[in-house]
Amino acid sequence: MKEIEETSLVKVLLSVEDSKGVLGRLYGLVQGIPEVDVVATWTSLKEIALSVHRFQPNVLVLDLYLADGTAMNVMRDFEFSKNKPILIILAEQPYEDIEAQLKMAGADFVLNKSLEFELIVKILRKLSEKEKGNQFAF
Repeated sequence: MKEIEETSLVKVLLSVEDSKGVLGRLYGLVQGIPEVDVVATWTSLKEIALSVHRFQPNVLVLDLYLADGTAMNVMRDFEFSKNKPILIILAEQPYEDIEAQLKMAGADFVLNKSLEFELIVKILRKLSEKEKGNQFAF
């Protein structure tokens, strides 16, 4: 696991399933983006909450289903937070009703894990470019 450097512009916390293939692929795609620091995966709700508090990421990438809950549980923690990170939720299947529910709960992006993995890289690149111009808003 890589510690987040104080000079990074976009801090990303990954919390995806235990599959080494999924995590390795995502980590490999994201770690090469300039201006982005990545913290590796945690899958329990408690570990995610502690990591968010410790690292204060700008972006949180979550699997819809975690070891002991769902992304909805995590998003409830940000319901009234002024420092809510950008939330990217990875789902197995792109059901419109799930996407609508997640966006209403605070997700900024809902992506199909199988089909839209590379969009995470595009989103993070765009965020890092905006941050360079001090316009960290989407």
